[in-house]
Amino acid sequence: MKFYKVLRWFVLAALIVVLVLSLKQPNRLSPQRQAPGMMAKNANSFQNKLGQLQEAHQRGEGGTEVRLTSDEVGAALVVANSQPDVQGIQSGSANPSPGNDPNSATPMLTPQPVGVKDPQVIFDGDEVKGQFVANVYGKDVFVTLSGHLGAKDGYATFQPTVFKIGSMPVPISMVQAQLNKKLEEPATREKLKLPEFVGDMKIENGQLVISEK
Repeated sequence: MKFYKVLRWFVLAALIVVLVLSLKQPNRLSPQRQAPGMMAKNANSFQNKLGQLQEAHQRGEGGTEVRLTSDEVGAALVVANSQPDVQGIQSGSANPSPGNDPNSATPMLTPQPVGVKDPQVIFDGDEVKGQFVANVYGKDVFVTLSGHLGAKDGYATFQPTVFKIGSMPVPISMVQAQLNKKLEEPATREKLKLPEFVGDMKIENGQLVISEK
């Protein structure tokens, strides 16, 4: 009986530790947030580079690629997250250049709204690292993950290597099945569909490299 009492308290203590770690705010991936002016500049750079890739595809220039920094991608995510009516990149086209008609109905080229708070993205070597805040039962919970980004059959792919809830590491084996299930859902698949002019993408030397078909 004494053994079971000790075990009960041990399990309770372990659950408390897990709860505290899952709610504890981890260190930010980016020590400093981008200034509003710089964020707007980086978001525009994101749009312009993808616009250049699309234009190269329309001209039949195969093998063209663009390189995006984590600041450019992070700024585009923040802008998209604050504008839920913005169209996704798969239905958009290049942002009009200063010489084009500013009243044209050409949609902006931005990522899908992510539906989370304070999204952060950095590129490290050949991995992408992301962090965001999700509301779970009324509590803000920080989710941090790392992995390899790629493309297959016209869809973006992601292979996780690190997953954390708050400051608590979670074994990939515990989340892989649920992640795969989520990625296979029709609504998620649609969001992962790449623009028709994108052939491949990967993280290389701390940058996102997107290649035209």
